[in-house]
Amino acid sequence: MATKETTVERTVVIDAPAEVIWKALNSKGLDNLQLLRSHEDMQLQEGSELVWFDREDAGEVPRLKGRITVLAPPRRIAYMAFMPSTKLPDLPENYTAVDITLHPEDDGLTTVTVNHGDFAAFRHGTRLAREAGDHWVDVLIRLKDLVEREKAA
Repeated sequence: MATKETTVERTVVIDAPAEVIWKALNSKGLDNLQLLRSHEDMQLQEGSELVWFDREDAGEVPRLKGRITVLAPPRRIAYMAFMPSTKLPDLPENYTAVDITLHPEDDGLTTVTVNHGDFAAFRHGTRLAREAGDHWVDVLIRLKDLVEREKAA
């Protein structure tokens, strides 16, 4: 019997050391990877609040908000994320955990893994997990492209 996916794990291998990828995450910011607008010139810090707005929407409602819970350069960043689009109250039980790890390989490559979830408690948890999974595929492809393009320049 198949189980419903309510947690997301997505991985990409990038041809660059973890330190280079970490620098891209910190200098370009997560907002660049999320394809959303965030605070300008915000450096990542443990405990920092994150708020992303759609680039096209100048409105007041954020697409995603959260707080960095773990910052361990150049290997890991984790944060709690809340999506106002779920129409749920902004309460801790309506947040999901996002964990991004960078694992250096012996050949100079780095495996970047994103874990996001668990969406099981949400009304349409399987759909939300699928949408998050699709989103993370796009984000990881953009991260790979950004880092490898800058490395080649």
